[in-house]
Amino acid sequence: MAKIKVALAGVGNCCSALVQGIQYHSGGEATGLIHETLGGYSVSDIEFVAAFDIDRRKVGLDLAYAILSEPNKTPIITEIRSLGIQVQMGPIGDSLENSGEGLIDAASEEPVDVAAVLRASGADVLVNLISGSALDASRQYAVAALEAGCAFLNAAPSPVVNDGEMSKRFGEAGVPIAGDDLLDQIGATVTHIGLLEFLHSRGAKIDESYQLDVGGGAESVNTLWKTRGLKRDIKTAAVGASVPYDFPLVSGSTDYVDFLGNQRESFFWFKGSYFGGAPFAMDVKLNTVDAPNAGAILLDVVRGLKIASDKGLAGPVEPICAYGFKRPPERMGLAEAYGLFRSLVGD
Repeated sequence: MAKIKVALAGVGNCCSALVQGIQYHSGGEATGLIHETLGGYSVSDIEFVAAFDIDRRKVGLDLAYAILSEPNKTPIITEIRSLGIQVQMGPIGDSLENSGEGLIDAASEEPVDVAAVLRASGADVLVNLISGSALDASRQYAVAALEAGCAFLNAAPSPVVNDGEMSKRFGEAGVPIAGDDLLDQIGATVTHIGLLEFLHSRGAKIDESYQLDVGGGAESVNTLWKTRGLKRDIKTAAVGASVPYDFPLVSGSTDYVDFLGNQRESFFWFKGSYFGGAPFAMDVKLNTVDAPNAGAILLDVVRGLKIASDKGLAGPVEPICAYGFKRPPERMGLAEAYGLFRSLVGD
């Protein structure tokens, strides 16, 4: 199979986990992967060809060293050799006030022409991993991918796929796009959805539920100070769609705890009734390392977008969006979304 050439926007914790994870799993370790191969593409078929960031501690460095730079807190899971990809200055576009509680130290360089870099590198997919508060910059990256004819993966909560005008432009240009807001492998949102689907399938009536979490790292700060309302709306809507009736529901991040590093503590509450009106209540706590939670899904969605490109699909690719994101154009249950995704990738 041909290589899948990937460009990365945002060299933060998720990027670090992705780069390290590809090196780790390319050695034959399959534990933790959802799919070893998709459409004939293995993990080792993914090749990084460009990277963009705005932090002076990362811009100009080889990608292998930039992922280990402050303020990243992702654990080191494997030794990464020099990749020969220099991190280039991307667009800022948004106010950096309250971004990462001062953790972002913007470089003074002029932004590069992202579309030109994508064309020169031959990138097949641009993966948007920048801060959730950088709404304008996410749009600029999407426009650059569009101009370069490069598929776009919007892992951020910024509304790109859910921007009707932008989605239409990708469709008209014959370029596939997937998003918005990546759904982690065993993150709080997908766990909440899964538990609610299970309870509903067992005939339980849900009276109320919440999911709240705290974490360390720049993204937790951004969620707390700049995108709390957006993230809570997205997560609550995603979770609420898992049961076909309304009930009091809250889902979202509540605080930043610096000493947690890249860990996240998620707390779930369920109250309801079952046979004969008997009441039940359930408390669940989930502890995860944040950044690696994105890895397996990113690997699947990157390969899915390349398969979509190979098949000539354009605009929002609904099976990929429903499978891998909290805010797809069309919501569906976890099993249905997985089945449609498997049908698309064909193996």
